[in-house]
Amino acid sequence: MRQELRFERLTPEPGPDADAVRHEYVARITLDAEPARLEVDGIATVWELLVDGMPVAEGRSMFERQVVALSGLGPGEHEVRIVVHPLTEVLDALPAKPRQRWRTMLVEDARLRWVRTQLLGRAPGFSPGPPVVGPHRPVTLVTGPPAPRLRSWLEGTTGVVEVGGRDRIAIPDAELWWPHTHGTPKLHDVVVDGEVVGRVGFRTVENRSEDSLDLWVNGVRIFCRGAIWTPGPLDALDSAVDLGLNLVRVPGVAAYESDAFHDRCDELGLLVWQDLMFATFDYPLADETFAATACDEVRDQCGRLERHPSTVVVCGSAEHEQQAAMFGVSPSTGYAAELAGLLRPVVEASGLDAVWVDSSPSGGDPVTRVDTGIGQYFGVGAYLRDLPDVRHSRVGFAAECLAFSNLTDPVVEGGVPRDNGADWDFADVREHYLRQRYGADVDPDGPQAQRVSGEVMADVFGEWRRPDSGCGGGIVLWLRDVVPGAGWGLLDADGRPKPAALALAPTLQPTAVWLVDEGLNGLDVHVAHDGCEPDEATLLVELLRDDGSAGESAEEAWELAPHSHRVRSVEALLGRFADVTYAYRFGPPQHAGVRARLTTASGITREAVWTIPLTSPG
Repeated sequence: MRQELRFERLTPEPGPDADAVRHEYVARITLDAEPARLEVDGIATVWELLVDGMPVAEGRSMFERQVVALSGLGPGEHEVRIVVHPLTEVLDALPAKPRQRWRTMLVEDARLRWVRTQLLGRAPGFSPGPPVVGPHRPVTLVTGPPAPRLRSWLEGTTGVVEVGGRDRIAIPDAELWWPHTHGTPKLHDVVVDGEVVGRVGFRTVENRSEDSLDLWVNGVRIFCRGAIWTPGPLDALDSAVDLGLNLVRVPGVAAYESDAFHDRCDELGLLVWQDLMFATFDYPLADETFAATACDEVRDQCGRLERHPSTVVVCGSAEHEQQAAMFGVSPSTGYAAELAGLLRPVVEASGLDAVWVDSSPSGGDPVTRVDTGIGQYFGVGAYLRDLPDVRHSRVGFAAECLAFSNLTDPVVEGGVPRDNGADWDFADVREHYLRQRYGADVDPDGPQAQRVSGEVMADVFGEWRRPDSGCGGGIVLWLRDVVPGAGWGLLDADGRPKPAALALAPTLQPTAVWLVDEGLNGLDVHVAHDGCEPDEATLLVELLRDDGSAGESAEEAWELAPHSHRVRSVEALLGRFADVTYAYRFGPPQHAGVRARLTTASGITREAVWTIPLTSPG
């Protein structure tokens, strides 16, 4: 039997001084004669657990999980109390050494490098708080034997499940688990003594890039289109699937997610990029106690994740190497290898079947390069570059990208992110591209302003999704806003898709059509069909008049093979030179834009429109 405890808060809700005050929570449990235990999945941050006033457990990490045997307690009702001690008292007592070699720009108190707690809620630029305190993961009363640990893998075409580290179950010709964009995320119930004890999936995963990330699942290349996860209701995962995303990244500034989160990703066929919870700090790895705590944390989390087929990437940290490089520390000091050197052997020894990434970003020389290793691409976006920069930069894989202050509909004031110390914010970024596309007089809160960031993102993903781009994918910053307003999220704080998300979604779908401006080479139509079943399709291209009506057109019938991509020139389809991109500028343009419409025998209809830019070079 499992019963999640419902705690009553006895002290005020966390505010700006949350780290400086004591917090208490209480719950009641009822025991019978059967032996029982409490499974503590996570309490932030320096905590003590008492049963009937007697201390039974304590911890100094919000990522630590413990099992507490309730021995010596008689049947009946008992009180469970959580006390969270002021974090400031711990910070004031920390040692001065080892000294930090660089300072983080993410948070204001660098002493947090010693503390195993999440940084969301402590980052002034985009998540100022209050910070997370108290039971952020369930505390559960459990009777009966623990659920056995499950691990699954493929041996040829046979699926193998290890139960409890000893017994094995073999499933010949096992049906595979796929990301939802490429197939069915098949899961198999594991039954022990007539009882379902868990679900597993069978798949292979590998990185086929020599210097970046190019994911292949079950021998098929997966172009990853993802978003960074922020804590919140799990129905945001369903929205991610609807938008055409096939990956979510749990970032190192947050916390390890719940079992329910990973179960849902398994069910939906959403790949998970799992950061270990390390970000930007020069961690005191020379301190043996800290290093041991970090390794224990990672070992424990790998044990949780090894049964989940959705977990395909484990990343050692978020912006650890980048922050040091931007502070001016030379990689020759060895900092770049320290954290990965400590944690990678732990992950590899655990048996977790996932691709390892040192850090995000990492692998470039310097680390800020995006054409080698794992990049973070904000050229189009924060750095106000024009679309051709996407191709010039030759991004291998963008573990973060395309941060925009995405407006809601209706517009909600506030929530605009700002890089710590910058004299601009991300609303300025959106407005730059709005003026560039629609002119100086456009309404800054109108429909075009609400969609423009999504239109820009769609153009970028259209560039990256081309087979010739060499890009393995990109992860948008981020999926869902943490506060109401115009945050980075594709979804608003209540989980509703923003207009920008709806503008981006068509380019991300498993079966999609989009248009790419190739300059003097004209306009290319791209059709992707990621699914594992063939389909019959008809492609219609039309030149559009100023009023949006169709003029000249051409049509072509295709068979879409599984996991395929096709490219056709609009002018080749029309059978004549039409200067469709108005690159030659011989007199006024003869059309206002181009529309491509794809219809399939299975009932899919997709459409893309390209318009001649407001201004042309010259």
